[in-house]
Amino acid sequence: MHETTKDRQVQNIYSQLLEELRIQIKPKLFDNFFSADSFDLKSLDGGKAVFVADSESNATMIKAAFLPLISESLSKITETKYLVEITDRISYLKRKNAVEQADTKFFQNCHISSLYTFDNFVIGPSNKNAYLAALYAIENPGKSNPIFLYSNSGMGKTHLLQAIGNAYKLKKPESKVLYITTDDFVSEFVRFIKGNKGSENLKDFFSTVDFLLVDDIQFLAGKEDTQVMFFNVFNLMVSQGKQIVLTSDRSPSELKGLQDRLVSRFSGGLSIGISNPEKETLIEILKMKIKANGLSVDLFDTDVLTYLAYNYSKNVRELEGAFTKLLFALTIHKDIKQVTLDFTKTIFEDDEVRRAKTGKVDISSIIQATAEYYSLTETQLKSKVRTSQIALARQIAMYLSRNLLDLPYQEIGRQFGKDHSTVLANVSKIQKTLDNDPSLRKAVNDLSSQVRKAI
Repeated sequence: MHETTKDRQVQNIYSQLLEELRIQIKPKLFDNFFSADSFDLKSLDGGKAVFVADSESNATMIKAAFLPLISESLSKITETKYLVEITDRISYLKRKNAVEQADTKFFQNCHISSLYTFDNFVIGPSNKNAYLAALYAIENPGKSNPIFLYSNSGMGKTHLLQAIGNAYKLKKPESKVLYITTDDFVSEFVRFIKGNKGSENLKDFFSTVDFLLVDDIQFLAGKEDTQVMFFNVFNLMVSQGKQIVLTSDRSPSELKGLQDRLVSRFSGGLSIGISNPEKETLIEILKMKIKANGLSVDLFDTDVLTYLAYNYSKNVRELEGAFTKLLFALTIHKDIKQVTLDFTKTIFEDDEVRRAKTGKVDISSIIQATAEYYSLTETQLKSKVRTSQIALARQIAMYLSRNLLDLPYQEIGRQFGKDHSTVLANVSKIQKTLDNDPSLRKAVNDLSSQVRKAI
């Protein structure tokens, strides 16, 4: 077999290690356990060093007598802390063959798109912490597991997740990065079980993965057998110092239909929420989209970008859809020299989203506007979390729903998962506080104007 540079580096480290051990171990013991045919260093990957002894008994003896010395000496030589595994040759070959076979079978159609990078990810107050967490995962893989990113749909979680994969592959080209959706995992598990193969082989496949990215983990809900497999995969990768990044439409504590032990594992890492994007962030996204399509930002009046950012602000995906519609209109009206607000309004005058927003205020628009105003997700606003900011935002949303829409307390409570007496108490609290709290009064007035506004 052709020897690679990496193979030579591993053998060079192993030679230095043997010399270090020879000094500290009695000659007879060294010759018995560490001769060329008795012991070998097979790999140094992903923070793990795998050594192979010639028999199960020798592997057991070496672990019992020399594991701390091997670990300390290896760290001294490499200036890196490795998790040391010592196994026997037969077990190693069985696992290697199983992994090689598994590697050709699983997730063949799952790939990371090169379109998603950090360079074209627009950073704003709503997603800055999630962006920093993504960078942390790349620079410190395995230090915080999992990194859990959550938000409402269309806020850029998938973009950020695949950007992590692209950046890590660029940093460590030899690494194996796997991006999958939860549906991919479920489908692969079901296909595997129906093939009557032992579930350990699927788990073995994940021992070859250095960096695991899983989108929409909430879709594991209710799938008990698949959850068991994912739990085992999760524990395996964490024990090997591999990095896992998950996304969801809600925080770990708000996930329903998942086993408590999975929720506990998800909650044990770094959880970061992405809130509704600010208008300024949406405008910057539009500018990036304009440049990506080979156009000049100057072609578009500033009012056009503001118009799109205001009317299509529910999420980034909605904004992108609106911008695509405008681009299509420009291909038809090739004589347009400047994209004005009047021209843009004619393009969207029959749009369903536009009609739904114009002159119509409902409880959903109040919840959305309030969540955005306080840089929260709608899920947080409707949750049982009682932190001061979330509780205040929830009370304001209830107050506005009552005063702007005159909805029954029971109906408002249904939207928030509360009983009518709780809604009544919250509305009364805001009403009593308004006169003596200028900041609260400003927030209520700002939100009232925003949800009523129609362009």
